[in-house]
Amino acid sequence: MRIFTSALTLLFFVILSQNIYAQAPPPPNCPPNYSAGYNITGDSISFCLDGVNLNVQGYSTLNSTANYSVGSIPYNPYPWVGTNSVLVGTDDIWSGPVNLPFPFCFFGQKYNTVVIGANGQVGFDVAQAGLFNAWASSGWIAPTSNAAMNNTIMAPFHDVNPGVFFAGSHITWDIYGTAPCRYMVISWDSIPMFSCTSMLASQQVVLFESTYLIDINLKQKPLCSTWNGGVAHEGVQNATGTAAYMVPGRNGTQWQVNNDSYRFTPSGVLTANYLYTWLNATTGQVLGTGPTLSYFPVTNELVTVQCSAVTDCDTIPAFYADTVQVIVTGSVTADFTYKRHLGCDKDTVVFTNTSSSSQGIPTFIWSFGDASGSTTKNPTHIYTNQGVYTVRLIANDNGCIDTIIKQIDLNHPIDAVMGVSKDSVCLGEPIIATSVSTPSGFVISTWNWGDGTITTGTISGHTYASPGIYTIKLNIVDTLGCTDSTSRTVFVDNPPFVAFTASDDNVCVGQPVFFTDTVAPFTQSYEWDFADGKKLLNTHNPMHSWDKGGIYNVTLTGRYLICPPLTITKPITVNEYPNINLGKDTMICPGLTGSIYLTDINGTLSNFVWSTGETGPGITITEPGHYWVRATNGECSTTDSIWIKRDCYLNIPNSFSPNGDGLNDYFLPRELLSSGLKTFKMNIFNRWGENIFTTTKIDGRGWDGKYNNVDQPQGVYVYVIDVLYNNNVKKNFTGNVTLLR
Repeated sequence: MRIFTSALTLLFFVILSQNIYAQAPPPPNCPPNYSAGYNITGDSISFCLDGVNLNVQGYSTLNSTANYSVGSIPYNPYPWVGTNSVLVGTDDIWSGPVNLPFPFCFFGQKYNTVVIGANGQVGFDVAQAGLFNAWASSGWIAPTSNAAMNNTIMAPFHDVNPGVFFAGSHITWDIYGTAPCRYMVISWDSIPMFSCTSMLASQQVVLFESTYLIDINLKQKPLCSTWNGGVAHEGVQNATGTAAYMVPGRNGTQWQVNNDSYRFTPSGVLTANYLYTWLNATTGQVLGTGPTLSYFPVTNELVTVQCSAVTDCDTIPAFYADTVQVIVTGSVTADFTYKRHLGCDKDTVVFTNTSSSSQGIPTFIWSFGDASGSTTKNPTHIYTNQGVYTVRLIANDNGCIDTIIKQIDLNHPIDAVMGVSKDSVCLGEPIIATSVSTPSGFVISTWNWGDGTITTGTISGHTYASPGIYTIKLNIVDTLGCTDSTSRTVFVDNPPFVAFTASDDNVCVGQPVFFTDTVAPFTQSYEWDFADGKKLLNTHNPMHSWDKGGIYNVTLTGRYLICPPLTITKPITVNEYPNINLGKDTMICPGLTGSIYLTDINGTLSNFVWSTGETGPGITITEPGHYWVRATNGECSTTDSIWIKRDCYLNIPNSFSPNGDGLNDYFLPRELLSSGLKTFKMNIFNRWGENIFTTTKIDGRGWDGKYNNVDQPQGVYVYVIDVLYNNNVKKNFTGNVTLLR
C-alpha cells in the first residue's frame, strides 16, 4: 500500500486536442533498407548444352540486436488510441499476454508475445503476465536487475495510475501496415500521474517488423517531484539486467518533456549469413541450393533465387529479388558401337558411329589408341598387338563439340597358369592341381607329376608314394593349336614318429619318474607335457615328480616341417600320502567313562595298522596311555598318535594365604583341583586336635582360614579328606597344610 500525507484531489480535464490521426503515417524505411536483397551474376548461356554457372550474392544492412544506438528523431506519433484496450482502471500490474503480429527480436532473442505494464513498460518476459508491476523505482540506475526493468522497453517507466478515472485515459495497442512493413503501436494516453493525478502522461512505443526498430514518442511527460523521487527511466534493458541503452539524462532522474521522440536502432554485428534456394521462376521447381548453381537446362527459362538473411535470432526473407534469363543453344552428342574379330596375330574392329546432332551434319575425328586415327564416319581398324585400347570419337557440328571415350579390350592370350591345393604335404596326403589358364574353357590341360605319372583335365589330383621334392608341369593347347606350359615344385614330407617309456607308472607324491624317449631324426621339435602345468621343450629322457596326487596323462608331442604334430600319451598314477588325524589328546576315567573309539577323523580311505596290532579302521580303548596308527595308500604311509590321560584325581596343596588378595585365599577349591568326584568330606584340626572346619560340598571353595568367623593364626593345620570317585573307588587323604598370613 502506498500512503501519502497530502490531500488527494482528483482533477479531471477534457483534452480537446488528442492528435488522433485518421490514418497512421508510413513506417520508416519501407520498403526497409535494413532487410535483405540479392544479385545474380555469372554465365547464363548454355552453349552447346554446356550448362550455366550462376552466382548469387545477398546484401543487407540489418544489424544484430545485441546492441542498440539511441538517437533523437522528429516527433511524428502514430494514432494514440488503438482498437485493443488493456489494464482498464487497473494500477501496478502487468497485462495478460499480447500476441505480436510478427516475430520481434530483442537483445538477441525472438519473441511472439509481450506484456504491457501499468507503469509504462513493454515487457518480453511473459512469465510476468498478471503479476505486480513495481512502481518504486527511486534510486534505480539502469542497468539493474529487477522484474520491472529486465527484458523491457521503458517508455518511460514511471509511476502512473490508470486506476484513477479520467475521461480521456486509454492504454491500447493496434497493428498497422502490411508485411513486411507492419508495425505495432502501444499507447498510454492521458494517464494520471500517481499522487499528482492532475498531471497527465501520454507515451507511445512502436515496434517495426523486419528492422526491429523501436520508437518512443512522448506527447507529454510531466514531472511529479513529490512522489517516488520524481524519477523516470526511458530506454531498453536486457533480460539479465546487465546491459541497458538509455536516453541521455533520463536514467532514474527527474525530467519532463513534450512532443519528443527517440529511436533505438539495432547496432550489433552486420548480418553476413544468407540462405539461398534456386528456382525456376515460372514453375517454381527447385534447381539447387547455396551461393552457386551449375545447371544444364534443355530450353530457355527464367531463374530466380529464394533468399533469406539469417539474423542473430530470426530468418528474414529478402525484400529485393532478382531474376536471370537462361538461354540454351544447339547441341551434338558423340557415340559409337563396335564389334571385335579376333585373330592369331592381328585383331580387326569394326566401328559403327551412332552420334546425333540438333542442327546440321557433323564431322568426326577418330583416335584408335595405337597412334592412328580416321575421319571416316564408320571406320574399320586392324590392331597388330593385343592390349586394352582407348578409342576417342570427337563430333563437331558448327562449333558444338562432343567427345566420347571407350576402352576396347583385345587381350586374348594363351597363358598356362596352375593352382595347387598345397605345395608341401605329408606323405600320403593328395595334391589337387587346377588349371586357371587363359583362355578359360578353350584349352586342353595335361599334367606331368614328376614321378612318371601323367593325367589330363582342368582339375587333377595325385598322391606320391615316397617323400621328396617333385616338379609338376602343366601343358595347355588352345583351339588354334597354340601351346603354353608352366611348372611348380612341391615337397612331400616324411611321416612323423615319437615314442617313450616310463620307469614307473604308480608312484607317491614327490617320487621321481624317469622317462626314455625315441624321436625320429627329421622331427623339427618335440615337447613334454606333464599335465601339471610344467612342460619341457627339446629335452631327451627327462625326470619328473608331482606334488599332488592324481592321474596325470603325460604327453610327448613331435612337430614336423609339413606333417601335422604327433602326440603320444601315457597315464601316471600319483598317490597322496594318507592325511590321517586321531584328534586331540583326551582323558578317561576307568570304570566310569567307558570305552573310547579311536579312528581317523578325516575319513581317509587307507589300510591301517594300530599300536595294538589291530588293522581295522578304528580301535576301542578302556585304559589311559599312548596310542598310534599307521595308514598306508599303496606304498605311501603316514603315522599319527594320541595320549589318553586319566580323568579321576584330587590334587591337595600344602599351603594357602587367606589375605583377601584373590590368590590362594581358600584351602582346596575342588572345582579347580579335582575331577571325577562323586562324594567329598574334609575336616580341619588345629594343633590341639580341635575340629575347626568341616565341609561336604563338592563344588565349594574350601576353608577360608577362619573358625567361628575369627581369623586363625599362621601355622600348620591337619586335614582329613574322604572321597568317592565316579567309578565308586574310595580314597582317604591325611596331611598338613600351612596357613600363611
